[in-house]
Amino acid sequence: MRSVLIVAFALASTAEAQVLEARPPRFLDQWVWSVGAFGGLPLGDFAKHEDGGGGFEFMVGVQPWRRQPLVIRTQLATLIYGNIQATGYQDVCDIFGCTTETVEYTARSHTMTSFHMGPEFFATDGRVRPFAYAMPGVTWFHSSANLPPTSPGGSSPGSSSLFTSHNFSTAYGAGVRFVGTRFGREFGLELGSRVTRNTKANYLTDGGVFFKPDGSVAVIPIQTAANVLSFGVGFWMGPYINWNERRIR
Repeated sequence: MRSVLIVAFALASTAEAQVLEARPPRFLDQWVWSVGAFGGLPLGDFAKHEDGGGGFEFMVGVQPWRRQPLVIRTQLATLIYGNIQATGYQDVCDIFGCTTETVEYTARSHTMTSFHMGPEFFATDGRVRPFAYAMPGVTWFHSSANLPPTSPGGSSPGSSSLFTSHNFSTAYGAGVRFVGTRFGREFGLELGSRVTRNTKANYLTDGGVFFKPDGSVAVIPIQTAANVLSFGVGFWMGPYINWNERRIR
């Protein structure tokens, strides 16, 4: 009877150890990412020429040290600050004859794309977690013109670049995340704001696009600061946390 009890106790201890054993840490656990949409409001001189727009952003980062409140963050964001619609006319023919129909299309578009990299500091515990970051980087301004579609509802047969430039820029942001955990990986809704500073930028607005009598296009870019205040919402995927690493909340 004594031998049976000893064996049973040993088996129970082994089973308990197997159940409570944590998965070995992996470097992949420390990677984070997010994707979201935002609205941008021009500031200062930029607001004299543009009303604002919207766009999308993608972020990926890594914690240098596990379970610490620091991430090396890289972010790519594109703001469409000018999207000019136009009406074209196309002859459409079928077995009953030909008719002229109107075609709506995007005649010209103006975008600001930025890439930044730098430190982000964030809370590592709790359901509601603030975060903040400051990053240097580069901003590209690009303007293009599209040809009218060849058929109603069809896509443009081609486009041409009107103007492209780039400049040094910085991004400063802060926000809050509403975090949950599933299968060890943290995730949640992200609300944030950001200021993108382009202290000296060359960019094109639709007021600087002119059509010559021969059909060619002339452009006059603007050189001012082009700072933007953005407000966004997105989905955040955080680090993987083993059960034995979690703190009491």
